[in-house]
Amino acid sequence: MLFRRLLPLLLLLIVAGPAAAETIRVGIHVNPPLSLIDSQGVARGFVIDLLDLIAAAEGWELEYVPCDWDECNHRLALGDIAMLTPISSNEAKQRRLDYNRESLYVNWGQIVMAGKDVIKSPLDLANKTVVALSSDPHFADLKELAARFDINVRFLEVSDYESVLAWVDQGPVDAGLVPRSFDLAGFRQYPLIKSSVIFNPAEIRVALSPFNGQIPNAKRIQRLDYHLTRLKGDRESPFYQLQERWFGDTATLEIPEWLIWVLLFLMLLMLLLAVGVMLLRSQVRVQTGAIREMNQRFTAFMQHLPGIAYMKSASGQYLFVNPAWERTNHLSEAAVLGRSAADIWPERDLATRLQEERKVLEAGEVVESTEIHPWGDRPSQWQMVRFPITGLSGETEMVGGIGLDVTAQQETARELSHLHHQLALLLESAGDGICGLNGTGRCTFANPAALELLGYSRDELTGSKFHDLVQHTRADETAFPEEESPVYGAYRQGQRAHLLAGVFWHAEGAPFAVEYSAYPIANGELPGAVVIFRPARAG
Repeated sequence: MLFRRLLPLLLLLIVAGPAAAETIRVGIHVNPPLSLIDSQGVARGFVIDLLDLIAAAEGWELEYVPCDWDECNHRLALGDIAMLTPISSNEAKQRRLDYNRESLYVNWGQIVMAGKDVIKSPLDLANKTVVALSSDPHFADLKELAARFDINVRFLEVSDYESVLAWVDQGPVDAGLVPRSFDLAGFRQYPLIKSSVIFNPAEIRVALSPFNGQIPNAKRIQRLDYHLTRLKGDRESPFYQLQERWFGDTATLEIPEWLIWVLLFLMLLMLLLAVGVMLLRSQVRVQTGAIREMNQRFTAFMQHLPGIAYMKSASGQYLFVNPAWERTNHLSEAAVLGRSAADIWPERDLATRLQEERKVLEAGEVVESTEIHPWGDRPSQWQMVRFPITGLSGETEMVGGIGLDVTAQQETARELSHLHHQLALLLESAGDGICGLNGTGRCTFANPAALELLGYSRDELTGSKFHDLVQHTRADETAFPEEESPVYGAYRQGQRAHLLAGVFWHAEGAPFAVEYSAYPIANGELPGAVVIFRPARAG
């Protein structure tokens, strides 16, 4: 309570002067204590207070939009929200989003368990079951770490962190994965402890929507980084008071980047030493098992491969063919091994195929081609990939080939192309105006009749809010709220509508009477709609 009373005074000290308020929609997902929604539906958390601090200094008016992780990213891509946080720099970089450079917080993945510390390294996770949040950015890294060092871990996915704690506490699983920032003290009903196993350090940033534009994004990034750098540079600033409030330990609030890399190097070195010892103790057993398993996998793969596969020697003799090859060519493996294609089919024109195999041998390159197979009941098309197989000396000693029957796909592609062409002609020739809207009411396409009736160019209409351009005002020039429009009911609520006497507004500012229908298009949680309209009949 004392902190909440002092916070407005601290904000007044930081704000140099009044600024014009700018409303910015910020998407947040539940990731306590970085961000959460309390029982009154109010956004709270460390990054929320920190953004409020910066917004007060900049004169921004922040509107927080709660959403789950996938919905937040969808809204950001559509421009329905201008910013998204918390998000790691790696995640923002992979999604090719604009994001600020100064971190709000350094997070990492951490293993939690019940009872004493029996998990002291990733190797202790062998033959154990670990439960994690499916959208946790550290989850993929943990699975990659287990696969890289051949640690047999059973993974279980749930939808929220409380479920992670419940599964670990009640015993069906051995351990759980949570971020470093997760506060176990808020869930005292689950007496769990955090182990010493940590990994995947991630810097928390703020991502910005590409719909904002490059220059506005660059300005906001500059202001965010300016305030973060200034606040983090002063140990007495509200930044560290917020950390103490939400995390309760100023000694662990910010870890230098060089120390993180040193810790990661030491952890990797320990893992390599442990794996090396294990390999030295069981080298013969592991190598024998690996060879046996590889042969079993190769046999199973070739038995169930839906396409044909073969291997040839450098001189062109068949060394291996799979069952699909035998069925396709109506020949057994015993009848072709040790023989060349010319010996088996002397009457066929094989020049192109032999030329591609020579190219593989001479250049050591992968060669892809589409071939017509005229030897069955009807001609078929095959997508072939021929590749070099090197021996112990590094020289190309064999040619491998894999082929898939793509006749059905080719025919389907032609049919789809034909249908797409017919649909385009239908839209172009339709006398009624036709507009497509996405789940946020923005126009995604418009036919020539719609552009002519509304007076907008295709570039002006596409990507803009249909309501803001066409339905913003009633005929009596009073404001028309979007939520009252049948078009809104179609693309947001899936309700079909037809009006004989509606009002649309021309690009030149004049209203005109229209007859229109709005049909929803099902597409997940945000469906979209198609609007078809024409001038209303006189009288």
